[in-house]
Amino acid sequence: MASPIPLRVDPGVPALEQFGFGRIVCAVNDCHCAQDAVHQATKLVVPGDTLTFVAVADAPGTSPADQATLDGAHAAAAVEAARAAAHADGTEASIVVVHEHDVSGAILEAAHDAGLLVVGAHGHWRIAHSSSVPALVARSRPELGFPGVVLVGTRGIQDRHAVVIAANIVAAHDTRVVLAHAGRSDPTLREALAEQAADVLEITGKDPVVVSVDGPPIDRLLGMASSIGASLVVLGSHSRRDPQTLVSLSDRVAQHATCSVLVLADKYRPAPG
Repeated sequence: MASPIPLRVDPGVPALEQFGFGRIVCAVNDCHCAQDAVHQATKLVVPGDTLTFVAVADAPGTSPADQATLDGAHAAAAVEAARAAAHADGTEASIVVVHEHDVSGAILEAAHDAGLLVVGAHGHWRIAHSSSVPALVARSRPELGFPGVVLVGTRGIQDRHAVVIAANIVAAHDTRVVLAHAGRSDPTLREALAEQAADVLEITGKDPVVVSVDGPPIDRLLGMASSIGASLVVLGSHSRRDPQTLVSLSDRVAQHATCSVLVLADKYRPAPG
């Protein structure tokens, strides 16, 4: 299995080699929001990546997580439609139908060794909180395109990997990055933002916009994403040792943002050299 995101082992050096998530898994159903997930997953595929569409089939009804389930025929139709849409965009994909009553659990299991999980926003945004791999909650902003302007919520040096990933996505699509910090600022934070801005410039060839504001991170990030017309918010990994912080930031941003949100996972931080 190829490395999901080929970051160099030295955390002080940005990733300049070919960017890719490796294996991308996209969950689909017969909801309109699944079309957003299919479109955005396809957009993120680069040479060397693989894309798999997964649908969960069960007797029609409701799963334990209050998510509508599909019967086998509708699940098969959903993945076939997704594969056809990807093919129309020049991307080949495989398809899988999983028979399971627990929709979220089945999706997480299907993506356990992936480099990226993509889900539609309706009914699936909570998966980003539970996923052990990077998870993209897809929301369509047709007027902005995807990935469009990418807003990175950074807390400082610990989120440098998130900045590198966002910059690589932007470089592949010729858009731009906005680095945003919400909360108390200090010399260490300002130094980290300067280093991250240098990473973005090296990878994309463009200086990012850097914004640092006081106030509650959730409210400020949501407000900035809306005001600048971001179509993607990238949040760095948050330690599972602090579950309240994880829920209050990534979970709420993924729930309330009006654009797509990519939540990373601790296991994809660069390893120390």
